[in-house]
Amino acid sequence: MFLNSRLLIFFSSLLFFCPKAMAQQQDWASIYSKVLQRSIDISIYDSNPSKKEKPIVYLTDGRKLLENGVMDSIKRLTLFGQIPFATYVFVSTVDRVSGQDYRNENFFCNPSYIRFFESELVPFVEKGHEKGKSSFERSLVGISFGGLNAAYFSARTDLFGNYALLSPVIYPCKKVISDISFSQNKSLRIILTTGKNDAENYVDELERIYGSKGYELSTIETNGQHDFNNWNAQWRYVLNFLISFD
Repeated sequence: MFLNSRLLIFFSSLLFFCPKAMAQQQDWASIYSKVLQRSIDISIYDSNPSKKEKPIVYLTDGRKLLENGVMDSIKRLTLFGQIPFATYVFVSTVDRVSGQDYRNENFFCNPSYIRFFESELVPFVEKGHEKGKSSFERSLVGISFGGLNAAYFSARTDLFGNYALLSPVIYPCKKVISDISFSQNKSLRIILTTGKNDAENYVDELERIYGSKGYELSTIETNGQHDFNNWNAQWRYVLNFLISFD
């Protein structure tokens, strides 16, 4: 079913106190990828380790997101009971030794990056889950060029059932539109966001093509621009869409 809820949101910093406390756990790991021929750093944040069955949210551009307060936003929203419990996996694009950022190489419609997720990253993260996770228990989040990567994944792999594309910029790989058109993926859930003062707006184009596939779709328009002040104010809405469903 195609559900299109285009919203104009005026974000507020007001939070309501929730006295409920919970244990939290953050782990760091480095995976050597035979597919990509380099080490990939990841940070795994479990918002409630005592709750065994939780959805998993993978976020690309992990180092940049951590440096710009995304983890802090998620922790605060969890503490105040404004988003459900989940496990979050921040996947870095920066080589820890050389400092080189492989962001563009990873994100511009790279089939090797999909293979890394399918054969190396997801099995590593989820090895402790005896039953295994279904695609609809997994979400992928991408911001800016990361939104292009998420769009490519939505067309070329069935690993994820839920996607968030925040201020996606797709011009480096416009073929992603035809990839989505011919994709065999069914029943995806996708949230798209853009700001009135964003750098560029590709959301309308993506909204049309995803809508034609019959995916469950939500679109948010904010008053913000292409920066973390805008994106960090969206997490409550984005994460509730991704992980609050029957």
